[in-house]
Amino acid sequence: MRGGAIPIGHILGVRILVHVSWFIVFALVLVFVQFLLGSRGSPITFPLSPGVRWVVAALVAGLFFGSVIVHELAHALVARRLGMKVSEITLFIFGGAANLEQEAPNPRSEALVAVAGPLSSLVLAGVFFTLGATASNARDEVIQGVAGLGFLLGGSNMLLALFNLIPGFPLDGGRLLRSLVWGVTKDFVRATRIATLVGRAFAYLLIAYGFLQVLNGDANNGLWINGLWLAFIGWFLNQAAETSYRRVAVEKLVEGITVDDVMERDVPAVGPNLTLDTLVDQHLLSGQASFYPVTMDGDLVGTIEIGQVSKVPRSDWPMTRVTDVMSRGEGLATITARQPLWDAVSRFEEAGVSAIPVVDSETGRRLLGLLTRDGVFRALRARAQLAA
Repeated sequence: MRGGAIPIGHILGVRILVHVSWFIVFALVLVFVQFLLGSRGSPITFPLSPGVRWVVAALVAGLFFGSVIVHELAHALVARRLGMKVSEITLFIFGGAANLEQEAPNPRSEALVAVAGPLSSLVLAGVFFTLGATASNARDEVIQGVAGLGFLLGGSNMLLALFNLIPGFPLDGGRLLRSLVWGVTKDFVRATRIATLVGRAFAYLLIAYGFLQVLNGDANNGLWINGLWLAFIGWFLNQAAETSYRRVAVEKLVEGITVDDVMERDVPAVGPNLTLDTLVDQHLLSGQASFYPVTMDGDLVGTIEIGQVSKVPRSDWPMTRVTDVMSRGEGLATITARQPLWDAVSRFEEAGVSAIPVVDSETGRRLLGLLTRDGVFRALRARAQLAA
Protein backbone atom coordinates (compact mmCIF):
# COMPACT_ATOMS: atom_id res chain seq x y z
CA MET A 1 0.00 0.00 0.00
CA ARG A 2 1.48 3.34 -1.09
CA GLY A 3 0.03 6.77 -0.39
CA GLY A 4 -3.31 5.24 0.63
CA ALA A 5 -3.55 3.28 -2.67
CA ILE A 6 -3.74 -0.50 -3.06
CA PRO A 7 -2.46 -2.24 -6.24
CA ILE A 8 -4.99 -4.66 -7.75
CA GLY A 9 -3.36 -5.67 -11.05
CA HIS A 10 -2.13 -4.60 -14.50
CA ILE A 11 -3.96 -3.85 -17.75
CA LEU A 12 -2.03 -3.26 -20.99
CA GLY A 13 1.14 -2.81 -18.94
CA VAL A 14 -0.46 -0.14 -16.72
CA ARG A 15 -0.68 -0.82 -12.99
CA ILE A 16 -4.13 -0.28 -11.48
CA LEU A 17 -4.29 1.16 -7.96
CA VAL A 18 -7.35 1.73 -5.78
CA HIS A 19 -7.22 4.67 -3.36
CA VAL A 20 -8.95 4.11 -0.02
CA SER A 21 -11.36 6.96 -0.86
CA TRP A 22 -12.70 4.85 -3.74
CA PHE A 23 -14.35 2.47 -1.27
CA ILE A 24 -16.43 5.39 0.04
CA VAL A 25 -17.77 6.05 -3.44
CA PHE A 26 -18.26 2.35 -4.15
CA ALA A 27 -20.37 2.09 -0.98
CA LEU A 28 -22.38 5.19 -1.94
CA VAL A 29 -22.99 3.87 -5.46
CA LEU A 30 -23.96 0.49 -4.04
CA VAL A 31 -26.47 2.01 -1.60
CA PHE A 32 -27.87 4.40 -4.22
CA VAL A 33 -28.41 1.70 -6.88
CA GLN A 34 -29.94 -0.65 -4.32
CA PHE A 35 -32.28 2.16 -3.24
CA LEU A 36 -33.13 2.92 -6.89
CA LEU A 37 -33.91 -0.74 -7.65
CA GLY A 38 -36.43 -0.77 -4.80
CA SER A 39 -38.11 2.51 -5.76
CA ARG A 40 -40.80 3.39 -8.30
CA GLY A 41 -38.15 4.74 -10.66
CA SER A 42 -36.33 1.40 -10.85
CA PRO A 43 -34.98 0.47 -14.32
CA ILE A 44 -36.15 -3.09 -13.56
CA THR A 45 -39.96 -3.25 -13.65
CA PHE A 46 -40.49 -6.60 -11.89
CA PRO A 47 -39.97 -6.96 -8.11
CA LEU A 48 -36.63 -8.07 -6.70
CA SER A 49 -35.93 -9.50 -3.29
CA PRO A 50 -33.62 -7.39 -1.05
CA GLY A 51 -30.79 -9.89 -1.45
CA VAL A 52 -31.03 -9.88 -5.25
CA ARG A 53 -31.18 -6.06 -5.26
CA TRP A 54 -27.86 -5.92 -3.42
CA VAL A 55 -26.27 -8.40 -5.83
CA VAL A 56 -27.49 -6.45 -8.87
CA ALA A 57 -26.38 -3.16 -7.27
CA ALA A 58 -22.89 -4.60 -6.70
CA LEU A 59 -22.77 -5.73 -10.36
CA VAL A 60 -23.79 -2.26 -11.58
CA ALA A 61 -21.27 -0.56 -9.28
CA GLY A 62 -18.53 -2.89 -10.52
CA LEU A 63 -19.40 -2.25 -14.18
CA PHE A 64 -19.46 1.50 -13.57
CA PHE A 65 -15.98 1.51 -12.06
CA GLY A 66 -14.84 -0.76 -14.87
CA SER A 67 -16.01 2.07 -17.12
CA VAL A 68 -13.86 4.48 -15.09
CA ILE A 69 -10.84 2.26 -15.73
CA VAL A 70 -11.58 2.36 -19.48
CA HIS A 71 -11.83 6.17 -19.24
CA GLU A 72 -8.43 6.41 -17.59
CA LEU A 73 -6.83 3.83 -19.88
CA ALA A 74 -7.85 6.05 -22.80
CA HIS A 75 -5.86 8.90 -21.22
CA ALA A 76 -2.90 6.59 -20.64
CA LEU A 77 -2.82 5.11 -24.15
CA VAL A 78 -3.07 8.50 -25.87
CA ALA A 79 -0.35 9.87 -23.57
CA ARG A 80 1.90 6.94 -24.47
CA ARG A 81 1.18 7.50 -28.16
CA LEU A 82 2.40 11.09 -27.71
CA GLY A 83 5.62 9.95 -26.01
CA MET A 84 4.66 10.47 -22.36
CA LYS A 85 5.25 7.79 -19.74
CA VAL A 86 2.25 6.43 -17.84
CA SER A 87 2.95 3.61 -15.42
CA GLU A 88 -0.22 3.47 -13.32
CA ILE A 89 -3.86 4.47 -12.88
CA THR A 90 -5.40 5.29 -9.52
CA LEU A 91 -9.13 5.02 -8.80
CA PHE A 92 -10.30 7.46 -6.16
CA ILE A 93 -13.32 9.35 -4.90
CA PHE A 94 -14.44 11.19 -8.03
CA GLY A 95 -13.30 8.68 -10.60
CA GLY A 96 -9.69 8.04 -11.41
CA ALA A 97 -6.43 9.47 -12.65
CA ALA A 98 -3.80 8.27 -15.09
CA ASN A 99 -0.55 9.16 -13.35
CA LEU A 100 1.62 10.78 -16.01
CA GLU A 101 5.31 10.70 -15.06
CA GLN A 102 5.83 14.03 -16.82
CA GLU A 103 3.60 16.88 -17.95
CA ALA A 104 2.52 17.25 -21.57
CA PRO A 105 5.26 18.87 -23.70
CA ASN A 106 2.86 21.33 -25.37
CA PRO A 107 -0.76 22.57 -25.27
CA ARG A 108 -1.84 20.34 -28.16
CA SER A 109 -0.66 17.16 -26.41
CA GLU A 110 -2.32 18.30 -23.20
CA ALA A 111 -5.64 18.77 -25.00
CA LEU A 112 -5.47 15.41 -26.81
CA VAL A 113 -4.73 13.47 -23.62
CA ALA A 114 -7.47 15.33 -21.72
CA VAL A 115 -10.21 14.76 -24.28
CA ALA A 116 -9.47 11.03 -24.71
CA GLY A 117 -11.16 10.06 -21.43
CA PRO A 118 -14.52 11.79 -21.98
CA LEU A 119 -14.64 10.51 -25.56
CA SER A 120 -14.16 6.92 -24.34
CA SER A 121 -16.96 7.41 -21.78
CA LEU A 122 -19.27 8.72 -24.50
CA VAL A 123 -18.47 5.64 -26.62
CA LEU A 124 -19.29 3.38 -23.65
CA ALA A 125 -22.51 5.32 -23.08
CA GLY A 126 -23.46 4.64 -26.70
CA VAL A 127 -22.69 0.92 -26.30
CA PHE A 128 -24.81 0.61 -23.14
CA PHE A 129 -27.68 2.67 -24.59
CA THR A 130 -27.64 0.46 -27.71
CA LEU A 131 -27.72 -2.65 -25.51
CA GLY A 132 -30.64 -1.20 -23.57
CA ALA A 133 -32.57 -0.22 -26.67
CA THR A 134 -32.03 -3.65 -28.25
CA ALA A 135 -33.03 -5.63 -25.15
CA SER A 136 -36.01 -3.44 -24.30
CA ASN A 137 -38.05 -4.97 -27.14
CA ALA A 138 -37.81 -8.47 -25.67
CA ARG A 139 -40.78 -10.03 -23.91
CA ASP A 140 -38.69 -11.80 -21.28
CA GLU A 141 -38.62 -9.87 -18.00
CA VAL A 142 -35.00 -10.74 -17.28
CA ILE A 143 -33.86 -9.40 -20.66
CA GLN A 144 -35.95 -6.29 -20.07
CA GLY A 145 -34.14 -5.95 -16.75
CA VAL A 146 -30.83 -6.11 -18.61
CA ALA A 147 -32.15 -3.35 -20.87
CA GLY A 148 -32.91 -1.21 -17.83
CA LEU A 149 -29.42 -1.73 -16.45
CA GLY A 150 -28.00 -0.88 -19.89
CA PHE A 151 -29.83 2.45 -19.83
CA LEU A 152 -28.64 3.04 -16.25
CA LEU A 153 -24.98 2.37 -17.14
CA GLY A 154 -25.30 4.38 -20.34
CA GLY A 155 -26.58 7.34 -18.36
CA SER A 156 -23.81 6.89 -15.78
CA ASN A 157 -21.11 6.99 -18.46
CA MET A 158 -22.75 10.02 -20.04
CA LEU A 159 -22.68 11.78 -16.67
CA LEU A 160 -19.04 10.70 -16.15
CA ALA A 161 -18.07 12.29 -19.47
CA LEU A 162 -20.01 15.50 -18.81
CA PHE A 163 -18.73 15.80 -15.25
CA ASN A 164 -15.13 15.41 -16.38
CA LEU A 165 -15.62 18.09 -19.03
CA ILE A 166 -16.40 20.72 -16.38
CA PRO A 167 -13.56 23.30 -16.74
CA GLY A 168 -12.10 22.79 -13.27
CA PHE A 169 -8.59 21.42 -12.75
CA PRO A 170 -7.66 18.57 -12.33
CA LEU A 171 -10.75 17.33 -14.20
CA ASP A 172 -10.36 16.72 -17.92
CA GLY A 173 -12.22 19.94 -18.67
CA GLY A 174 -9.78 21.78 -16.42
CA ARG A 175 -6.89 20.30 -18.37
CA LEU A 176 -8.53 21.42 -21.59
CA LEU A 177 -8.88 24.90 -20.07
CA ARG A 178 -5.22 24.79 -19.03
CA SER A 179 -4.16 23.82 -22.55
CA LEU A 180 -6.11 26.78 -23.94
CA VAL A 181 -4.66 29.29 -21.45
CA TRP A 182 -1.21 27.75 -21.90
CA GLY A 183 -1.45 28.20 -25.66
CA VAL A 184 -2.46 31.85 -25.26
CA THR A 185 -0.10 32.91 -22.44
CA LYS A 186 2.82 30.56 -23.20
CA ASP A 187 3.11 30.21 -19.40
CA PHE A 188 2.44 26.66 -18.14
CA VAL A 189 2.49 27.50 -14.41
CA ARG A 190 0.17 30.49 -14.85
CA ALA A 191 -2.22 28.38 -16.91
CA THR A 192 -2.19 25.72 -14.19
CA ARG A 193 -2.93 28.32 -11.52
CA ILE A 194 -5.90 29.71 -13.44
CA ALA A 195 -7.30 26.23 -14.06
CA THR A 196 -6.76 25.40 -10.36
CA LEU A 197 -8.71 28.47 -9.20
CA VAL A 198 -11.61 27.51 -11.45
CA GLY A 199 -11.43 23.94 -10.14
CA ARG A 200 -11.50 25.04 -6.51
CA ALA A 201 -14.42 27.40 -7.13
CA PHE A 202 -16.38 24.54 -8.68
CA ALA A 203 -15.43 22.27 -5.76
CA TYR A 204 -16.83 24.75 -3.23
CA LEU A 205 -20.08 25.03 -5.21
CA LEU A 206 -20.30 21.23 -5.27
CA ILE A 207 -19.77 21.01 -1.50
CA ALA A 208 -22.41 23.69 -0.83
CA TYR A 209 -24.95 22.07 -3.15
CA GLY A 210 -24.26 18.66 -1.62
CA PHE A 211 -24.87 19.93 1.91
CA LEU A 212 -28.13 21.55 0.77
CA GLN A 213 -29.29 18.20 -0.57
CA VAL A 214 -28.31 16.49 2.69
CA LEU A 215 -30.34 19.05 4.68
CA ASN A 216 -33.37 18.74 2.38
CA GLY A 217 -33.23 14.97 2.04
CA ASP A 218 -34.79 12.24 4.16
CA ALA A 219 -34.75 8.48 4.36
CA ASN A 220 -37.46 8.17 1.71
CA ASN A 221 -36.33 10.38 -1.17
CA GLY A 222 -32.61 9.47 -1.20
CA LEU A 223 -31.49 13.08 -1.69
CA TRP A 224 -29.20 12.85 1.30
CA ILE A 225 -27.23 10.08 -0.42
CA ASN A 226 -26.72 12.22 -3.52
CA GLY A 227 -25.81 15.20 -1.37
CA LEU A 228 -23.29 13.27 0.70
CA TRP A 229 -21.67 11.95 -2.48
CA LEU A 230 -21.47 15.41 -4.05
CA ALA A 231 -19.99 16.94 -0.87
CA PHE A 232 -17.31 14.20 -0.72
CA ILE A 233 -16.48 14.70 -4.39
CA GLY A 234 -16.25 18.47 -3.93
CA TRP A 235 -13.95 18.12 -0.94
CA PHE A 236 -11.64 15.71 -2.75
CA LEU A 237 -11.67 17.80 -5.92
CA ASN A 238 -10.60 20.86 -3.91
CA GLN A 239 -7.72 18.93 -2.35
CA ALA A 240 -6.68 17.44 -5.70
CA ALA A 241 -6.74 20.84 -7.42
CA GLU A 242 -4.42 22.48 -4.90
CA THR A 243 -2.14 19.43 -4.70
CA SER A 244 -1.85 19.31 -8.49
CA TYR A 245 -0.92 22.98 -8.65
CA ARG A 246 1.74 22.63 -5.94
CA ARG A 247 3.16 19.64 -7.82
CA VAL A 248 3.43 21.65 -11.05
CA ALA A 249 4.90 24.67 -9.24
CA VAL A 250 7.56 22.53 -7.51
CA GLU A 251 8.39 20.72 -10.76
CA LYS A 252 9.03 24.03 -12.51
CA LEU A 253 10.93 25.35 -9.49
CA VAL A 254 13.47 22.52 -9.58
CA GLU A 255 13.79 22.49 -13.36
CA GLY A 256 17.45 22.24 -14.36
CA ILE A 257 18.64 21.08 -10.90
CA THR A 258 20.10 17.59 -10.58
CA VAL A 259 20.57 15.36 -7.56
CA ASP A 260 24.32 15.99 -7.79
CA ASP A 261 23.72 19.71 -7.11
CA VAL A 262 21.98 19.05 -3.80
CA MET A 263 23.24 15.76 -2.33
CA GLU A 264 25.54 15.45 0.68
CA ARG A 265 28.78 13.70 -0.24
CA ASP A 266 30.51 13.11 3.10
CA VAL A 267 27.95 10.94 4.86
CA PRO A 268 28.43 8.40 7.66
CA ALA A 269 27.65 4.79 6.86
CA VAL A 270 27.39 1.67 9.03
CA GLY A 271 28.17 -2.00 8.45
CA PRO A 272 25.50 -4.72 8.26
CA ASN A 273 26.99 -6.74 11.14
CA LEU A 274 26.83 -3.90 13.67
CA THR A 275 24.55 -4.75 16.60
CA LEU A 276 21.68 -2.37 17.35
CA ASP A 277 22.98 -1.46 20.82
CA THR A 278 26.29 -0.37 19.27
CA LEU A 279 24.46 1.49 16.51
CA VAL A 280 22.44 3.41 19.08
CA ASP A 281 25.41 4.15 21.36
CA GLN A 282 27.86 5.19 18.65
CA HIS A 283 25.58 6.81 16.11
CA LEU A 284 21.94 7.47 16.87
CA LEU A 285 22.49 8.92 20.34
CA SER A 286 24.96 11.42 18.91
CA GLY A 287 22.07 13.19 17.24
CA GLN A 288 24.04 13.67 14.03
CA ALA A 289 21.64 11.62 11.94
CA SER A 290 18.66 9.31 12.22
CA PHE A 291 19.13 7.65 8.82
CA TYR A 292 22.21 5.66 7.77
CA PRO A 293 23.26 3.90 4.58
CA VAL A 294 24.50 0.36 5.21
CA THR A 295 27.56 -0.52 3.14
CA MET A 296 30.07 -3.29 2.52
CA ASP A 297 33.34 -2.25 0.85
CA GLY A 298 31.72 0.97 -0.33
CA ASP A 299 28.74 -0.75 -1.94
CA LEU A 300 25.23 0.02 -0.67
CA VAL A 301 23.47 -3.05 0.74
CA GLY A 302 20.68 -1.38 2.69
CA THR A 303 19.52 1.51 4.87
CA ILE A 304 18.46 1.80 8.48
CA GLU A 305 16.75 4.55 10.44
CA ILE A 306 15.74 5.11 14.02
CA GLY A 307 12.14 4.04 13.43
CA GLN A 308 13.26 0.55 12.45
CA VAL A 309 15.42 0.26 15.56
CA SER A 310 12.60 1.39 17.87
CA LYS A 311 10.41 -1.51 16.71
CA VAL A 312 12.89 -4.00 18.21
CA PRO A 313 12.62 -4.58 22.01
CA ARG A 314 15.54 -2.94 23.80
CA SER A 315 16.47 -6.25 25.43
CA ASP A 316 17.08 -7.73 21.96
CA TRP A 317 19.41 -4.97 20.73
CA PRO A 318 22.68 -6.73 21.75
CA MET A 319 21.67 -9.84 19.76
CA THR A 320 20.14 -8.08 16.73
CA ARG A 321 22.31 -6.88 13.87
CA VAL A 322 21.66 -4.07 11.42
CA THR A 323 21.22 -6.60 8.62
CA ASP A 324 18.30 -8.16 10.50
CA VAL A 325 16.12 -5.03 10.34
CA MET A 326 17.50 -2.84 7.54
CA SER A 327 15.63 -2.01 4.31
CA ARG A 328 16.93 -3.92 1.30
CA GLY A 329 15.94 -5.17 -2.13
CA GLU A 330 12.65 -3.72 -3.39
CA GLY A 331 12.20 -1.83 -0.13
CA LEU A 332 15.41 0.12 -0.77
CA ALA A 333 14.91 3.49 -2.51
CA THR A 334 17.96 4.83 -4.39
CA ILE A 335 18.69 7.51 -6.96
CA THR A 336 21.62 8.45 -9.19
CA ALA A 337 23.52 11.73 -9.15
CA ARG A 338 22.62 12.75 -12.71
CA GLN A 339 18.87 12.38 -12.30
CA PRO A 340 16.73 15.54 -12.15
CA LEU A 341 15.88 16.70 -8.65
CA TRP A 342 12.20 16.35 -9.55
CA ASP A 343 12.73 12.56 -9.72
CA ALA A 344 13.92 12.71 -6.12
CA VAL A 345 10.86 14.72 -5.05
CA SER A 346 8.63 12.05 -6.58
CA ARG A 347 10.72 9.28 -4.99
CA PHE A 348 10.36 10.87 -1.54
CA GLU A 349 6.57 10.87 -1.99
CA GLU A 350 6.58 7.21 -2.98
CA ALA A 351 9.05 5.86 -0.41
CA GLY A 352 8.06 7.99 2.59
CA VAL A 353 11.66 8.13 3.86
CA SER A 354 13.71 11.00 5.26
CA ALA A 355 16.71 10.41 2.97
CA ILE A 356 17.63 8.54 -0.21
CA PRO A 357 21.11 7.09 -0.92
CA VAL A 358 22.75 8.32 -4.11
CA VAL A 359 24.50 5.57 -6.09
CA ASP A 360 26.57 5.50 -9.26
CA SER A 361 24.67 4.98 -12.51
CA GLU A 362 27.04 2.27 -13.81
CA THR A 363 26.62 -0.39 -11.13
CA GLY A 364 23.78 1.04 -9.07
CA ARG A 365 25.62 -0.09 -5.92
CA ARG A 366 28.52 2.26 -5.20
CA LEU A 367 27.45 4.82 -2.59
CA LEU A 368 28.20 8.40 -3.68
CA GLY A 369 26.25 10.38 -1.10
CA LEU A 370 22.90 11.01 0.50
CA LEU A 371 19.94 13.17 -0.51
CA THR A 372 17.85 14.35 2.43
CA ARG A 373 14.42 15.96 2.60
CA ASP A 374 16.01 18.94 4.38
CA GLY A 375 18.50 19.32 1.54
CA VAL A 376 15.71 19.31 -1.04
CA PHE A 377 13.71 21.87 0.95
CA ARG A 378 16.75 24.14 1.20
CA ALA A 379 17.21 23.93 -2.56
CA LEU A 380 13.53 24.76 -3.10
CA ARG A 381 13.70 27.76 -0.76
CA ALA A 382 16.84 29.05 -2.45
CA ARG A 383 15.34 28.68 -5.94
CA ALA A 384 12.09 30.34 -4.78
CA GLN A 385 14.03 33.32 -3.37
CA LEU A 386 15.93 33.71 -6.64
CA ALA A 387 12.68 33.58 -8.60
CA ALA A 388 10.96 36.16 -6.36
